[in-house]
Amino acid sequence: MANTISLMSNAIRNVVSKKRIRYKEKGYNLDLTYINDNIIAMGYPAPDKIEGLYRNRLEDVYKFLEENHGQHYKIYNLCLERNYDIGKFHGRVAIFPFEDHNPPTIELIQRFCKDVDLWLKEDASNVVAVHCKAGKGRTGTMICAYLLFSGLQKSADDALAWYDEKRTKDRKGVTIPSQRRYVQYFSKLVCSSVPYAKISLNVCEIRFSESSFLQNLGTVQCSVSVLHDSATENVKPDRLKTWTIDFQKSFVLTSKPSLAVAGDIKFELFCDSSNFISPVRSSIKKVCHFWLNTFFVRNYSICESDGTVNKYIHTLSKSEIDDVHKDREHKSFSEDFKISILFEGENYSNDVQAEPSEKEKNDNVLNFERSDYDSLSPNNYDSLSPNCFLKTKVLPAIVNDNTAKSQTIEPLDHKDIVVNQHTCNQCLLRTYNSW
Repeated sequence: MANTISLMSNAIRNVVSKKRIRYKEKGYNLDLTYINDNIIAMGYPAPDKIEGLYRNRLEDVYKFLEENHGQHYKIYNLCLERNYDIGKFHGRVAIFPFEDHNPPTIELIQRFCKDVDLWLKEDASNVVAVHCKAGKGRTGTMICAYLLFSGLQKSADDALAWYDEKRTKDRKGVTIPSQRRYVQYFSKLVCSSVPYAKISLNVCEIRFSESSFLQNLGTVQCSVSVLHDSATENVKPDRLKTWTIDFQKSFVLTSKPSLAVAGDIKFELFCDSSNFISPVRSSIKKVCHFWLNTFFVRNYSICESDGTVNKYIHTLSKSEIDDVHKDREHKSFSEDFKISILFEGENYSNDVQAEPSEKEKNDNVLNFERSDYDSLSPNNYDSLSPNCFLKTKVLPAIVNDNTAKSQTIEPLDHKDIVVNQHTCNQCLLRTYNSW
C-alpha cells in the first residue's frame, strides 16, 4: 500500500513539475537540479503532507542535503507567499522574498548575491539551494544574477541560456519578460563603474500601438506602483496612481500633472472582464503588466533634450511585455505591438554636466567614488552607458555663476582602480563595498 502511494505521488510530482528537470538518483525523485556544482535550484520543500504529495517533501529535501552536503548547505527561500520552520534545516535558511511572476528589487538582488558569495567563499565544500514555489522563474532570476556577479557567466544572455538548459527540458527557465529584463539590468550594473542609486523621474505619457483588441476593450484602467525595498517579508507594490483611458478614443495616456517615480516601478493595465468574456468571480481582468527601474531607464533609454528638460523614451516590444508575450500567434496583439513610456528628468540646472572625454567613453574600468557619482548630472551617464544617446547636442556645463563652460572630468589614477575578485572575463568590475 505504501509503495502504491509513493508511486502515485511520484507520478503526480512528475506532472506538476512539467518540463523542469528532476533529480532521479540514489533513490530520490526530487524537483531539484544542479545549475553548477555548488548551486542548486529546487522546488518548494513542502512541510504539509497534502502539498508534499505533488511538491518536494521537506523531509526528502532535508535527507538529500544532509546525505550529500552535510553541514555545508544553505537554503535561500524566495517565496513571499509561504514559509516553513527554518529550524528543520539547522537554521541555515536565508529569506529574500518577492512576489511570484514578478522581479525582485535591485537592492534585493545585490543583497542576495553578497550573501551567497560570502557563504560559498567560506568553504570550498559549501553549496546553496535556491527555491521559490516552483523553483523556476524567481529562482532562475536570482541564480542568473549570481552567475553574473561571480563572473561564472559573461552576459545576461549567457546566464539565462545556461540556467534554461540546466533547469528545464525545453530550455524555458526564466520566461517572464520583466524577470529577464532585471537579469539584463543586473548585468549592466555588474559591468558598470557607476554604483546603483534610486533615480527620480516623472511619467508623462504612455503610448500604446493601435490595437483592435484594446479598442474593443474600450475604457480600461492603467496603474503605476512602486516597490519599496525592505528587509521585511511583507514586501508588496504600493500603488501610486490609477488613470482611465478609453481606447476607442485614443491610444495615448497623458499624465497631468506628471507622476514622480523612483526605483522599481510596475505598470498594469486592467479592465472589467464582463466587457469581453463571460462574467467570472472577479470582474477585474489584467490585460498586461511590466516592470522598469528608473536608474536603467535614464541611463539606457533614448534621451532628448531641449536644453532645460531631459526626456527619456523607453519602448517595450511585444516580447518584453508580461502577459502580452504569451500571444505568440498574434491573435490579440500584432507582432509589432509596442508600449512606449515618456519620462522627464528633473531639472538639474545647478549641477555640472561634463562633456566626456574620448577615454571615458571607451574606458569602463574606472572606480568612481560615491561623491564623484553624486556630482555628475544625469546627462553625463551617456559616457558610461553607450545605449543612451542624446538626439540633440551635448549640453555645456552649467555652473552656479550662470556662466556656460565646458568641463571634462579627469580620469582617476590607476591606484584608484579596484578590481573585483570575480571579474567578468574581459570586464573589470568595481568593488561592491557601497552595496
